[in-house]
Amino acid sequence: MTAVMLCALAVSVAVTPAKASSKKAEPAATKEETSTEPVIPDTVLIPDPVSLTVVLPKSGTLRQLVFHIWLEATNKQAVEEIEKTLPKVINAFLVDLQRLMYRDTQNRFENRAPGKRGFKFDAPPLLPPPPAKTEEERHAEAEAAKQAADNGEEITPDPPFSPFAPVPNRYFAALQFQLQRTAQAILPPDSLRSVQIRKFYDYWPDDAKKR
Repeated sequence: MTAVMLCALAVSVAVTPAKASSKKAEPAATKEETSTEPVIPDTVLIPDPVSLTVVLPKSGTLRQLVFHIWLEATNKQAVEEIEKTLPKVINAFLVDLQRLMYRDTQNRFENRAPGKRGFKFDAPPLLPPPPAKTEEERHAEAEAAKQAADNGEEITPDPPFSPFAPVPNRYFAALQFQLQRTAQAILPPDSLRSVQIRKFYDYWPDDAKKR
């Protein structure tokens, strides 16, 4: 199905207007607030859901789709850069989605019975943050950094914690990769860490009427 989805096909589809507003994720807990509960880092932007409608011209079949797409910045400074360009990024996502989902819609219409064409996707649960580093661990890291500096070297710090587990569904893993490439072509270099599809669902009005 991934190959079908990633096929670049110019098509005519009806698309609802993009909403490019976003809300920042709640700030992550501080080290003093050690918690095993999943936390959305403040490097994550959560725009309004992206909605579109695909129309198959010959049959007049409609398919309404909704994507909940989050953008993960590389750091806090990059969040503001992404927010400035977010409307353009969301519109670019719509261009990708309208092309990719038309072929997917056509395939499902031709090969699946009414009532069995729709599907939904929920991303894996968020990962809990790692435990706070102990005083000994912080001291050891500081000593290692000092030793490296004395030797004219530099220790590359670990990337910030990400709560997003790998997506086992290859269909959506491929789509996330495609959307990330699209966004990276618009945003400043190294500002976007990942694009995450947290939820997807669709609705076929004509199928519902036939039940």
